[in-house]
Amino acid sequence: MRKRLLYQVFAAAFMMVWVMVMAGCGGGGGGSAPVASQGTSKGVITKLGSIFVNGVEYDTTGANIAMENPDDVAGGLKVGMIVTVDGDFSDSTHAKAKNVKFADNLEGPIATLDSAAKTMTVLGQNITFDSSTVFDDFNSAPMPGQMVQVSGFADASGTIKATRIERHLPDWTPATVVELKAAITTMPTATSFTIGGLTVDATGITLPAGTAVGSFVKVEGTLTAFTSTTLKATKVSSFKEGIEVDDTHKGRVEVEGLVQNLTGNTFTVAGTQVNAGNLSLTGVANGVKVEVEGTFANGVLNATKITVETAAPPATVPSAPAPTAAAGSGQVTISWSPVANATSYNIYWSTTTGVTPATGTKIANVNSPYTQTGLTNGTTYFYVMTAVNAVGESAPSTEVSATPAAAATVPAAPTGVTAAAGANQVTVTWPAVTGATSYNLYWSTTTGVTPANGTLIAGVTSPYVQTGLTNGTTYFYVVTAVNAAGESAPSAQVSATPAAAVTVPAAPTGVTATGGANQVTITWPAVTGAASYNLYWSTTTGVTPATGTKIAGVTSPYVQTGLTAATTYFYVLTAQNVAGEGAPSAQVSAMTSAAQPACGSCHAIPPATGQHLFHVNTAGLSCAACHGPGYSSTTVNTATHLNGVINVVSSIGFNATTRTCATPGCHAGGRVW
Repeated sequence: MRKRLLYQVFAAAFMMVWVMVMAGCGGGGGGSAPVASQGTSKGVITKLGSIFVNGVEYDTTGANIAMENPDDVAGGLKVGMIVTVDGDFSDSTHAKAKNVKFADNLEGPIATLDSAAKTMTVLGQNITFDSSTVFDDFNSAPMPGQMVQVSGFADASGTIKATRIERHLPDWTPATVVELKAAITTMPTATSFTIGGLTVDATGITLPAGTAVGSFVKVEGTLTAFTSTTLKATKVSSFKEGIEVDDTHKGRVEVEGLVQNLTGNTFTVAGTQVNAGNLSLTGVANGVKVEVEGTFANGVLNATKITVETAAPPATVPSAPAPTAAAGSGQVTISWSPVANATSYNIYWSTTTGVTPATGTKIANVNSPYTQTGLTNGTTYFYVMTAVNAVGESAPSTEVSATPAAAATVPAAPTGVTAAAGANQVTVTWPAVTGATSYNLYWSTTTGVTPANGTLIAGVTSPYVQTGLTNGTTYFYVVTAVNAAGESAPSAQVSATPAAAVTVPAAPTGVTATGGANQVTITWPAVTGAASYNLYWSTTTGVTPATGTKIAGVTSPYVQTGLTAATTYFYVLTAQNVAGEGAPSAQVSAMTSAAQPACGSCHAIPPATGQHLFHVNTAGLSCAACHGPGYSSTTVNTATHLNGVINVVSSIGFNATTRTCATPGCHAGGRVW
């Protein structure tokens, strides 16, 4: 026997329908049933130990008990089931049952559940419950996806007021056969129809003769998802709604339920047409719970007594819903929270803004969330909603809209990723990837990092700075792009090695300046941490980087040429690296050599013999010093020099070398011809 745990913690006081037919009682008011009379009663089992239905205790010993579901037969009769009982009465409250028949309203998976509002949807049907509802075989609170069997009574909107909700194991799978007994709401084609919020695809199924809007049917089939509102039917059959008596029963009939379709002096209760005749209808209104007594004739219950059992509900329509619209590929999903006193909802839509119930296309009796499929990507769809109860339809909601778009594709792998090291940190940058909505960074201290072996840093933006790293350790990175369709392949790996922060180098020391002929040579020792050097010069003392002329990127020794003779030049030197330029060195200076006269400025060209000898001797030179061993003034003069030849070439075999005026010739100091 299955373990049963009864939860009586949810939902609504429910309509009860019951009929008692007693032979030989005639029509008219309600008296107690005579001993040994026969009758039929339809209603909710309110108590076990025999069974109690509509206040009558039925002894079910030996009775024929008929149930549709084999699991129900195994479990037996239970509180909250709606049954039809016929038997022999011993008095007005006791009877011996002959036949007991049970049929549920539906069996399917819970699609949505709102415990606070005490509502759920199953097979597209709105279901309400309260503390009188029996919850059976739940080891914990109900939840979507669980298979349930629901017994209860439907009101004018089709909302089922549950008397019993029983969990059935195993839970739903796509192969699970579900069933629903209810009236057809719309029938747009010969092979499809709707029941409340459920669309039934009856393709390939033979429908019962005369099937039309309003026909009460039993539908069996399968769903593709427990939240689906489309059922693929495997069988559709006729099913009798309401009181199971006909005109052959001449006894008293009692019906209890909610008034529906009140027009003049006629209305329906639990699917039974009632003619009130000349009886007073004070207090009778749609949604009011009444008990009607009378007799059947031509399928109509002719009332002899009407008792109002509950006050009429507030005569107001519900407030307007507050929907949201979310686009998908070829579809839009409309969601909303329950509205107080609403029993159903309608959607009106258009591809033009300003949609109203008058201008929009109506989708009736929908449940949240409702997904409209088959839409055109790139087209904007506009929606308003209304909430409905027995009084009427609310004002429309504020318009919402959504534009379906093709499903996103996984973005391409990022390219152009770079990694730059700093002190205890690495900065990773990359350009945007088309279609990406976010990025993931994977890192490791081992080369070959991938999303599978790297450490994930999700949702990063470029540039991303990873801090707290170890200087001297190399870090490896890949980046992926992400969107709704998924995560891209990783980028090419990049790496960087953090290092201590670089500081500006110190000012150079030991700088020297040495003058020469039209030039100055600057020398200095290397400065720790320097990557290059800058030289600043001026012909005015007090030179600085701000006042001097800059010569960038010099190396030691540096020779500045093309200077003015006999002029003092002043210098400072700076060292530079990535951190910046250091302070300048101490100033140094040097004077260029005085200008040397040309030969022709002193004597004729070619010089006379005596002049040449005097000039050479004055300079402290000998003939051999310039012309090599064996040279004398006579030989030089005779050979070439006195004859006006600038470059002297040995003509007597000694040191056959070409000589020039200046070094490395004979005359130091810049002599020229």
